[in-house]
Amino acid sequence: MERIMSTIAYGIAQKHELLKTSLLHEYTGVKPPKSLRCDVVFGSPSVGCRGTGICKLNAHNGLRATALKQNCSGAVALLVSSNEGEGVSLILPRELLCTHIVRNHLRHGVLQMTEPCKIPSNIVAALGLKIKTLPQGNYPVENLHRFYRIDFK
Repeated sequence: MERIMSTIAYGIAQKHELLKTSLLHEYTGVKPPKSLRCDVVFGSPSVGCRGTGICKLNAHNGLRATALKQNCSGAVALLVSSNEGEGVSLILPRELLCTHIVRNHLRHGVLQMTEPCKIPSNIVAALGLKIKTLPQGNYPVENLHRFYRIDFK
């Protein structure tokens, strides 16, 4: 029995493939790092996801990503394992970010995390990560052509 994807699901799958091919092109001929689509909710965990930083990460669900975009609390992103699981890069497509997130969380090219953010065990396992949290600190936001990239170690 053949399954047919909805238009929204197909669009999400295409965006993930576009992200991977655009950002991981330097890995041609070698094994690319593991990647996973996820929802990122911005804010601080201790204050109910208000404030700055990353409040939580969730394994991707296309319907939730649409809701995040509509209420500006988060965004869909690509998580990419780095340094053999010792770190992770967060890739945020510009077209899926609302202005509020850019102005308040990625301001002056820095993501300020006042407290750590737990990485869910299903994401840790899927990406083969050795880290279990995104540590607190100030992280440079690399402004690429159509994406923002933040590296955590």
